[in-house]
Amino acid sequence: MHILKFGGTSMSDAKTWQQVIDIISRYESPIVVVSATARTTRELIKAATTALDDIEEARSIAADIKQRHNKLVTEFLNDHQNKTPLIENCSTWIDQHIEELNTQLDAINDEQELTEQEKDAVASIGEKLSSYLFAQCASAAGIATQWIDAADIIRTDSDFGQANPDEDYIANQAASLKEQVVKGKIPVMGGFYGMDENGHTTTLGFEGSDYSASLVGAALDAETIEIWTDVSGIYTCDPRFVPEARPISQLSFQEATELAYFGAKVLHPSTTKPASKKQIPVWVKNIFEPDEPGTCISTESTNGGPVKAITYKENCTILTVTSSQTVMGYEFLAGVFDILRWHHLAVDVVTTTEASVSIGIENGANLDDAIEQLNGYGSVDVLNNQGIISLVGCNSDKFLVEDILSQVKNVPQNLISYSKSKGNLNLVVSKDQVLPVVKDIHQKLFS
Repeated sequence: MHILKFGGTSMSDAKTWQQVIDIISRYESPIVVVSATARTTRELIKAATTALDDIEEARSIAADIKQRHNKLVTEFLNDHQNKTPLIENCSTWIDQHIEELNTQLDAINDEQELTEQEKDAVASIGEKLSSYLFAQCASAAGIATQWIDAADIIRTDSDFGQANPDEDYIANQAASLKEQVVKGKIPVMGGFYGMDENGHTTTLGFEGSDYSASLVGAALDAETIEIWTDVSGIYTCDPRFVPEARPISQLSFQEATELAYFGAKVLHPSTTKPASKKQIPVWVKNIFEPDEPGTCISTESTNGGPVKAITYKENCTILTVTSSQTVMGYEFLAGVFDILRWHHLAVDVVTTTEASVSIGIENGANLDDAIEQLNGYGSVDVLNNQGIISLVGCNSDKFLVEDILSQVKNVPQNLISYSKSKGNLNLVVSKDQVLPVVKDIHQKLFS
């Protein structure tokens, strides 16, 4: 059994839908997980935030989403016989969910508040649309599909915006997917969203469809979990900004997780966790070049050069918290990190002494509130407009010191951390220096 996940680019238009169907047709008993159509999740969130001040503009965004999905279905079914009932069926589905969206937008406008729970309810509509519509259209193309509501499979807690899955519940519910496969059906479900025990819609975090696929794959002991995207695997750096970057044939689960966590956009950071528990290989492949080998993520890793890959985050801040009184180091650090945990702010880079800690952290919605609360522990120095450069899969300490650090000796480095056990080197530099430094280091490493 293979789990095939297709991202937003794969869901963008009628042409890519056909490419996805061609790929699905290669497999004997796949289970398909899809993202929302390209840009839809961002548009949904934009509609929700706009509804606070301008309900008519928010409804206009909703109307655009409706029109785009109707057009996609019509274009796909244009050459198919007996298309009218399918188009009407899909149009009814779209109408129902846009009506649901407008009801949510009206509530946001009336309450003058956008809660994380409401945001999840709005954001999930993209996957509810794409998964059902794709299943209907694929059936017209001769694929025996069965739409599955992800809320029936993915149970989570109520941590809206980045909910934590109940893997035992998912393992039990995933049996229904296997039943569909036994009947000769190909289950199609949306990724990204689920439901808590109170019946409220939740999401697994932005770009969380990869995570959904991995959870389902682990629950079913799948042979492979395949993430189909618009690039031929995971690259040594982001090929959009470093054209010389090249795909990596093999990564360990840990290396892939570190790359995703530190900024690589190909995978959701939690994708490898369920797969690694069951030691199920995760493949990253290209829908436009399906015969390209892509990247295999597994327990194994190749030992090519001194570094596997380089990635980065551009919108970061350094917080330096210095205790205003003499305390035991562990008490001080525990207090600081409790505040960050409470505000859902993940630490990327850290250096510490007994009464002072410097933290490199990606900017988040709750950062200002966290800083205000941290002032209760002492003085807080804030350095904005920073970026974090991460080298993953480092094999040589000597090489890093003599070559990499010397490569950036003329660029001020505001924070450095290195973990030999994980093979990671992190450098924090000013935001405007991130891309030039990344390009220089990549050229040194891979040219």
